[in-house]
Amino acid sequence: MVLFCGDIPPRVLQMTFPTAARLLSVVSLVFSGCVFSPVLSAPPPVVTGQCSNTFIKSVTSRFGAEEWQFGADDGMLEFTNGLNLYLYRTLRSTSGWGISGESSPISLRSAKNLFAPNDSVKVCLEYVPSDCPSRTRLGDRRGEIYYISNYRNSTSAYGHYGRNSCGGA
Repeated sequence: MVLFCGDIPPRVLQMTFPTAARLLSVVSLVFSGCVFSPVLSAPPPVVTGQCSNTFIKSVTSRFGAEEWQFGADDGMLEFTNGLNLYLYRTLRSTSGWGISGESSPISLRSAKNLFAPNDSVKVCLEYVPSDCPSRTRLGDRRGEIYYISNYRNSTSAYGHYGRNSCGGA
């Protein structure tokens, strides 16, 4: 997050939001007419074990459902780098990586408790399906599994690209 303010010294403007927030009170920022804007995010990681820093664009759910509607059991994060992930408490089971009976989806309500728009997060690629012809041919990213760490509150979750695994419906 970068601060854009008319009367704040350039040195402070170059700091990320968490650092600048310690130096300036939120009240003074609001009354001085500052605008918060996410900086450009690093592109999503493409190699297993690789991580990138980005920001949360929105906390949403399947079909954009509200908490009481169909789809709200599937919390999702949209990132400023273009990545969209369904949230799970775990995606690693005794049989390996992937969605299984041991996976626990994170609902929209819980997702909003863990993450918020503009949160700075680290996203690490943990798993890429290897037996996926449509991945190499069409660039199908479904089935990729990411680990998401929130810098604001030190919470974390797993993210799954798509509702289905590679080549699914």
